[in-house]
Amino acid sequence: MSLEDDDTVRAKANLGRVLSGKWTLEKVIGVGGMAAVYSAAHRTGSRAAVKMLHPDLARHDEVRARFLREAYIANTVAHDGVVTVVDDDVDEHGIPYLVMELLTGQSVGSLVHRAGGRLPLADVLRIADATLAVLEAAHDKQIVHRDLKPDNL
Repeated sequence: MSLEDDDTVRAKANLGRVLSGKWTLEKVIGVGGMAAVYSAAHRTGSRAAVKMLHPDLARHDEVRARFLREAYIANTVAHDGVVTVVDDDVDEHGIPYLVMELLTGQSVGSLVHRAGGRLPLADVLRIADATLAVLEAAHDKQIVHRDLKPDNL
């Protein structure tokens, strides 16, 4: 019996797909309530992260608009701690996706899990300091992050 939820199973089914004739979805990086994120290779050989709205949500104009708006807002923060969205497009099924810089490393959630549920104080303070710096830059632009959690850091 699989422990994966339906969204994760659907996200994995997209592996190998080529979006807009240029981006090949290679690996699922993460799956959230709104979208799945993949590592992808461009036909030129460059690499990026591709965030695709879940198909069932893509049918709703308001959700589609919010998905794209959040990407454009993120680019206004202009902080090294915020992922840059470099492009957006729609696949052949009408599902919007974002192309973003592909980061290396691991999420804070993964770090905590690998550390057995607890990080050393020095690491916690370093992460908190970096997170607060990004939030300060966002708040300076009147932006409030509404999904702040270890897996998103």
